[in-house]
Amino acid sequence: MSATPIQKRGFLDWNLLYLFSFDIEVDVNEEQKLGRFPGGVRMNVFSRKDLSWVYHVNREAVLPGAGRPTISGRVEWGGDQALLGDDDVGWCNIRLTIHTDDAAIIHLRYKLVGFLGPGGTERIVSATGKDRYGTEERPYEIPIVTSPRFETADPTYAWLNDLQGIGFGRVQTIRSKFRRNTQDVYALT
Repeated sequence: MSATPIQKRGFLDWNLLYLFSFDIEVDVNEEQKLGRFPGGVRMNVFSRKDLSWVYHVNREAVLPGAGRPTISGRVEWGGDQALLGDDDVGWCNIRLTIHTDDAAIIHLRYKLVGFLGPGGTERIVSATGKDRYGTEERPYEIPIVTSPRFETADPTYAWLNDLQGIGFGRVQTIRSKFRRNTQDVYALT
């Protein structure tokens, strides 16, 4: 007698809780192209401390549940080890340090995945003239999805340590250089 597999009848119920948004300006002077490796091109990219901000779009003083404060402040440090694949998909291992307006420190680490567009890797790595992605007036935007995890020792924000985040955003390129990473970050609840 064989067992009949049980079929799932619906989706698992997940909700998203909006946590914060951020705009990170990339320091184009610190960009380090490490060269071609099997599968693509590696590069390091860093944020500009003076132009990278974390904010809460709704501007409410407290997130729902147990009096959790909103998260706003500045990005103290950010670094990215990017692999621009030969398949035109960018993979990144990003780390950020947020210094909140109330002096807490929150670390984020996440992977980022984004399709660079047809011929995107080559256009970013060796673009010249008309083959460059984006202009100041019309930046080329790469849609991204991220999966941030949070680490903090501050008791006010310790509840973040237990959350799995998900981020949706865009990376802007101007003249084939990464310039800005803008994201909305949510918690899976």
